[in-house]
This record gives sequence, structure tokens and C-alpha cells, in this order.
Amino acid sequence: MESNDLDVISSVLDGNVDDFAILIDKYKAKVFKIVSMHIPHDYVDEVANDIFFKAYKSLKTFKNDSPFINWLTVIAVRSCKDYWRQKYAQKDMPMSSFDEETEKSFELGIDYKTPESNILGDEKYRMLMKAMEQLKPTERTIISMMYAEERSIAEIASITGITESNVKVTAFRARKKLAEIINKMS
Repeated sequence: MESNDLDVISSVLDGNVDDFAILIDKYKAKVFKIVSMHIPHDYVDEVANDIFFKAYKSLKTFKNDSPFINWLTVIAVRSCKDYWRQKYAQKDMPMSSFDEETEKSFELGIDYKTPESNILGDEKYRMLMKAMEQLKPTERTIISMMYAEERSIAEIASITGITESNVKVTAFRARKKLAEIINKMS
């Protein structure tokens, strides 16, 4: 039987901290899927653990105005953006310098694990990943959420905190930018 999230949250807030493991078990697959769409494979575990740590520390701020998974998704998306901001600031890990094996471990969010088994094909997959790396973190997030997670404009706006109009404009510009980058690569 599935635990009611509010009951579990209340229990954790009442001092039964071990009950937070119930929420982790329930939502870890969803969080890992979100993170794997945005972060290099080698760092997915680290970022996902950080997301659950942030959620635990911020649990008292959960207002129950939307499902718990939506609140957790907001934390996940923001953590992924924070990861890229930190990497860009350090400039120590350009995605284009990854070896082939690391590139193959990325997921765009379509349910495939490696470029060989994806619908795009090996070479097109690598090209898309290299093109995606040239997008700004916000652009990459919106494109991934829109096409890989198949989220609506309203959902993306809610999760990212960006207005629906800005989501549409950013998606339009990001698609145009991706097309230009891919055309130059071809």
C-alpha cells in the first residue's frame, strides 16, 4: 500500500526522520530520470543525493499547494541548473572534451540508454548532445522538459519559475539556436 505523502511528511517533521526514506524510495526513480536528462552520467548520483538532502532540509517549507513530486521536481531542476552554473564558473569540464563512453551515457529523456539503441542513431545523438551543450542552462532545461519529459508550457513555467510567455520565447530561440548549431556541424 502506498503511503500518503502528507502523512510521511508530517511524521518526518514530528521527528521520525527515518521516515524520509519512504519518500526517497517512492521518488528516487523520477528524480534520477530528471537528473540523468540534464547532468553527465558520472555526476547523476551526486546531484540526486544533493536533491534529496535539499528536500529534507527544506521539508518544512512544503506548502501542499501542489503534489509533493512537483515540489521535488522544482528542487531537482534547480539543482541541475546550479550544477551547470558551477561547472561554467569553474570552466573545468567542457562537455565537448568528454570521451565517447561518457557521451554515450547521456540520456536526452527519451527512454533509451545508449546512442546505439536510441531512435536518432549514434552519430546524430552525439551531434545533438554537443549542440545541447552550447545552449544556456535555462535553454537546455526548457528544451529537455518540453521534448524529453513532454511537459506542457504551464508545467515548465511552474517548475522553473519563468512566465509562460518567457518559456515559449526561450524554447523558440533555443530551437532556432540548436538548428543553427547542428547545421554548422553537418
